[in-house]
Amino acid sequence: MSQDPLTAFVARSLRADVGDVRSELVAKNSLMEVERIRFSQEGVERSLALKRVPPEDSLEVQLLPFLARKTDRVPRVLSRGVPPPAVPAWPWVMTEDVLDTTSACHEDSRAIVLTKVAIERAVATDAPALGALGVKTVTPVDLVERAVERAATDRPVDAEARAAAAALSHLPTVLCHGELACTHARLTARGVIIVEWRRAYLGCGLLDIAQLSDDVRVTVSREMARAGRLLNQVMRTAIK
Repeated sequence: MSQDPLTAFVARSLRADVGDVRSELVAKNSLMEVERIRFSQEGVERSLALKRVPPEDSLEVQLLPFLARKTDRVPRVLSRGVPPPAVPAWPWVMTEDVLDTTSACHEDSRAIVLTKVAIERAVATDAPALGALGVKTVTPVDLVERAVERAATDRPVDAEARAAAAALSHLPTVLCHGELACTHARLTARGVIIVEWRRAYLGCGLLDIAQLSDDVRVTVSREMARAGRLLNQVMRTAIK
């Protein structure tokens, strides 16, 4: 009896015999499709995550397998696929299932910084390889000029931003995440990992940390506000 297409796809991707394969759509929009695939292998129930992205926005499909070979601070990659240009299908990457992990911001946010630094160090000598994978070099000056161009007007802050960018440009060039936020730093059994590398570039790593710092403040404030509302609700119920 021939296998159904999903079972055949998972078996081929994992190069293993699998059974009872079923898929659950987790997210779908113009930027990505994410599925959780559950299956049995050698009598053990397992799951993995399958992410598809548009061909014009597929840096992560190229980059993540390389990073996963260098460090365990990113999701483990099980397989990936890049269809030929003539095939109307999205590139995909298959990883360990970390979809239900919690944000590392709920623990010690310093561990996120250490994780990011560990990834930087793991690929510190691989700039040519990263470039070949499609990771572009973007300096702080480049980022400021892009922002100024989009604003299409002169603002007092622009001069200060240009001066700051010039100073930051003297710092070492490292692998930057580009969207380092609480939702992309996940807590797993082996520690903190960083996910979602589609906006990665080579540049000033301090900008990642600044972005994370801003998001930690917002996230923690939001969580504290929610906790306060919940406590207030419980207290009102208790005194009725």
